[in-house]
Amino acid sequence: MYFSVLVPVYNQAGKMDACVKSLKDQTFTDFEAIFVDDGSTDGSGEFLDELCASDERFSVYHHDENRSLLAARFTGMSHAAGSHIVFLDSDDFLETTALEKLKAAFDDGEPDIVRFGLILEPFGVPMMPIETDDFLRTYMEGKFPPAIWKNAYSAEIIKKTVEVCEPFYCNMGEDSFFSGVFFGLAKTVKRLPETLYHYDAASGMSQSGAVSTTEKLIRDYDSAHASGEHLLGFIKKYKSGYTALAERAVRHMYRFILCRNMLNAKDFLDAVSYLEFFKERGHIEVYEFGCRELIPYKVKYDLKKSDPQFADIALEDLTTFLPEKEEL
Repeated sequence: MYFSVLVPVYNQAGKMDACVKSLKDQTFTDFEAIFVDDGSTDGSGEFLDELCASDERFSVYHHDENRSLLAARFTGMSHAAGSHIVFLDSDDFLETTALEKLKAAFDDGEPDIVRFGLILEPFGVPMMPIETDDFLRTYMEGKFPPAIWKNAYSAEIIKKTVEVCEPFYCNMGEDSFFSGVFFGLAKTVKRLPETLYHYDAASGMSQSGAVSTTEKLIRDYDSAHASGEHLLGFIKKYKSGYTALAERAVRHMYRFILCRNMLNAKDFLDAVSYLEFFKERGHIEVYEFGCRELIPYKVKYDLKKSDPQFADIALEDLTTFLPEKEEL
């Protein structure tokens, strides 16, 4: 079997039609689709049972409780039989020619990882993979988002990951962990300048909550902290020359969490308490970044969002704003 497509699912009843259809319509048919029901309570598990009974290429594994997105992906990785692996979120979908084009890319030089472009839905905006000679360094410098579904992988990378790493609870920062491990294990990475994936930025698994609370901040932090500790453990053991960059990448995760929660804080008292949260946990650089950069950004953000007369306020792009500016 050439491809295993791994699809984690948690409470996505009624939201998987485009995902499933894109798999059924693939022009390249030598693949299996592995769905992992991560303890859904909304009927998603029953839907997947019926789906998989109707197509021999589809199978489903059920977690008896919610174990997190990272753990669901580990379950799929552990059962994958294909020689190449594709990750697909259940509220996203693939181009019908995606697997066909990925096979051609893998057959041409047998790279460990193939990177490809995506379409940001529902806006129809294409985003192409960047060019770099060192993907691990470029990722850790915060120059591209770490989403693992923007790449396809040789099964050897996935098998090695299952061998040297273990699952842990993580719903925030799981892509950062996997990206560090996958790129750390890869020897060859190929860029395919075509858009093969449609990412739903408006709903479902891809949507972040609009209201921030202290409880949500703690949940985000606990997941990111677990991701960061496991990532650092892997890098120190297998790619020690990248340790300083890995530490920077972990700080970037904390910056992202602080930014997302501060911007959605109901008032400045909550925003300041989020800063204190990171200070109390010893992340002084993140705290100082929040004081120096995020507070003035939030002032402009709130004015732009709430008062029409300030609609023209220019806000810096967060993709360049969040990563550390200084070079290591």
